Amino acid sequence: MNSVQIYIFRHGETDWNRERRFQGHTDIPLNQQGRQQALQLKTELAPFSPELILSSDLSRALETAQIVSEGLFVPIHVSEGLREARLGNPEGQLRDDIIKIYGEESWQQWLSIEAKDIDFAFPNGETKRQQRDRALKFILQEIEGLPELKSLAVSTHGGTLRRLVHHCEGAPNEPIAIPNCSLYHLEVLRLEKKWLYHGPLNISDAADKLFG
Repeated sequence: MNSVQIYIFRHGETDWNRERRFQGHTDIPLNQQGRQQALQLKTELAPFSPELILSSDLSRALETAQIVSEGLFVPIHVSEGLREARLGNPEGQLRDDIIKIYGEESWQQWLSIEAKDIDFAFPNGETKRQQRDRALKFILQEIEGLPELKSLAVSTHGGTLRRLVHHCEGAPNEPIAIPNCSLYHLEVLRLEKKWLYHGPLNISDAADKLFG
């Protein structure tokens, strides 16, 4: 069966992650802890020998990809398609303030993985469906353009990773933990464009922060 193995990970920690602040498209860099996490991820990813790394163009994801790629000698292809969701009015705000302003129901809709909530967005923000579809489009374009490709890595954001995981067949029915630099294994069947979930490769007991 003609398939591509995907090793998809979230970027390292930023100061806004630590503060539990919504990042979205805001370009916040890694902090020192985030760079250390990326170095550890490099060790964990190396045995899988990805042939290519795809990365969000936001600096926290791109720097993570650059750290991970050192010694692997593989190219990095960068795209806005792998960004976190554009969060609209709440971008830059703290989680607790978002809940106060928009209500607990809106917050739960944002966290929800249920199909009925896929078109939820905060005011002036992007829906979860729009976020998922642009990431899928970019990754599939890359795969289709490289017919000999067997494996790749993807450096992205917590929300984007979550949307892709829950798009897969065999994905869990509950929200998944996505600490910074967590690594998941997915598979794409080329001919069917079917996505399969194989699970986490390095989930730690770190707190799950949902702020991109």
